[in-house]
Amino acid sequence: MILEDDVRASYMLESTIQQDGDFSVVAVSESVADALHQYSIYQPMLIFVDITLPDGHGIDFIHRMRKQGAKCDFIVTTAERETTTIARAVQLGVSDYLVKPIRISRIHQSLSDYKIYRKQLSNDTLDQIKIDTLLRKTPPKEVRRTPKGIDATTLSNLKQLLSDEDLQEFSAEDIGERMNVSRITARRYLEFLESEGVVNLVLNYNTGGRPRRLYRRVS
Repeated sequence: MILEDDVRASYMLESTIQQDGDFSVVAVSESVADALHQYSIYQPMLIFVDITLPDGHGIDFIHRMRKQGAKCDFIVTTAERETTTIARAVQLGVSDYLVKPIRISRIHQSLSDYKIYRKQLSNDTLDQIKIDTLLRKTPPKEVRRTPKGIDATTLSNLKQLLSDEDLQEFSAEDIGERMNVSRITARRYLEFLESEGVVNLVLNYNTGGRPRRLYRRVS
């Protein structure tokens, strides 16, 4: 379930979550009151919670749900970076804390981490190594520069293209045509560059329909 009063942020979250075949968004709420009602109907396992809401505070909502014994987990989505807010969220046992503007790759990472967490809890017992991993005590693995599905040469050519043509805002289709690759392939490379902080995803709502996914170079 998503609790978010910003329509654009809510749409971005929902569309990104729906890309993961292991998750399905059962409800979207714009207020605490509606979220409480929707929860009673759908009983979601995971709730994405914004902090600043029209009728309350996201952290207070999580605290209330915990006191009521809600059997679900929470991921906070907010622009707030104050340590007091973060500390309260951690004390309430949130699964993750995503700072806006949220990268799509970071949402995918959060969902992936959550799946690992749920899988580990399905076991009757855990050894120390798995407990450390569950509590995020294990140092993160070194990230490969070019993960599976990302060819170093193609990636280098794309970076060169963005530099040579001074492209500022573009779609996967634009890049696919210039590099003679499919739109899906171009999007995969652009999403990798987005995870690296080279480009940002922007949604163009001036389409008369579903927003168009565009990318913009980071200055």
